[in-house]
Amino acid sequence: MGVLPFLLSGGGIHGLYVALISWAGWPGYVKGAEISVIDLFVLAIYFSQSRPQYSLPFRFSMALYFIAVLFSVFQAGVPMASLFYAWQLARMFLVYLVVARACSDDRVAPALLTGLAIGIWLAVGVAAWQRISGGVLQVGGTVGDKNLFGLMAHFVGLPWFALLLAGQRGWTPYLAPLGYAITAVLTVSRAALGLSAAGMVLIFMLSAMRKWTHRKATIALLSAAALGALVPIALSSLESRFSAEPLSSNYDERAAFQKAAEMILSDHPMGIGANNYVVVANTGGYNERAQVVAIAGSLSTNVHNAYLLSAAETGYFGVISLVLLLLHPLIVAFHCGWRNREDRRGDLLLGLGATLLIVYIHCFFEWVFFSFQTQYLFAMTLGLVAGLAQQLGYWGRTLSHSSRIESGAIRNKSAG
Repeated sequence: MGVLPFLLSGGGIHGLYVALISWAGWPGYVKGAEISVIDLFVLAIYFSQSRPQYSLPFRFSMALYFIAVLFSVFQAGVPMASLFYAWQLARMFLVYLVVARACSDDRVAPALLTGLAIGIWLAVGVAAWQRISGGVLQVGGTVGDKNLFGLMAHFVGLPWFALLLAGQRGWTPYLAPLGYAITAVLTVSRAALGLSAAGMVLIFMLSAMRKWTHRKATIALLSAAALGALVPIALSSLESRFSAEPLSSNYDERAAFQKAAEMILSDHPMGIGANNYVVVANTGGYNERAQVVAIAGSLSTNVHNAYLLSAAETGYFGVISLVLLLLHPLIVAFHCGWRNREDRRGDLLLGLGATLLIVYIHCFFEWVFFSFQTQYLFAMTLGLVAGLAQQLGYWGRTLSHSSRIESGAIRNKSAG
């Protein structure tokens, strides 16, 4: 299942999703009510799973954000477009639910991470071909967009790097972080390059603080050698990028987008409706007043900040609920991971926590968190955090409501 998000492009690979309602020309980040092959797999797994024994974590924050998105439908100029995003969130919740439940089996997390590693190398292969044969400087791999590709790669490389440092055997712990580093270089994205390096340094520091080993010293040397090989390529790519697209001292597009989004939020504190930003920014004159350059590529995209985009579309209630949703699993991953220092699952949780932190920082520079490819990986990561933390007894093995009823019935029967 982890392979598929890297293959689900916005139409580049056919047959992997079906649109029940298709608005192919809609400028928002969700273009219809879609069902993908992942959803079908997940649905089949859901019906084959036994009744859960424990309560599902993160339900309150997920429900709060979902309510905020539904509330934004009433603020939207095009309500159906907002409902498209609500439908996408429902699909992602199902992915999270199934992964969290499935992680009660110790084989699930390694299998899912292996699928992600395979997925990123398939994408890297396509990206390398795009660079070599097509002469494309900033490649998008199988997902078709450099920014999306760079952000998605965090979900693969960082957890595997944590497992590599923890002593995981095999080739995959080496290959996944290598593919992650190559992805950042091929996208020629400053955010992807900087945050990839920052994430790996953070994980290394946390792992070293837990316990220093000869293996970690060896990996530090190997990482330094890899950096020595990749940094010149990255610098050359950045030089080529800015030679072709020199930075203008008179125009800062990101600042112009931000100004437009801030004006929208000021006029609409309750939001303009999820998945409605581009239309309102143009028809409401916000892009014009913010002096966004009047070309198709600029007028047809969202503000390059996921939090500002959320605030503009779902209002203060929406962005606050989104931040709560993001923070809860982050805290659990770091707290539970650090508490279980002698368990490799604790190392993986620290890697997942670092992944979430880096993705959240990356969201200050990109809006693509709201794409379905990214949200699949986010939902899987939340499922891994919930499942692993449950295995390690983070919530004190709290029984679900149905399990409490069953346990009570058994106790009453025994008493009788």
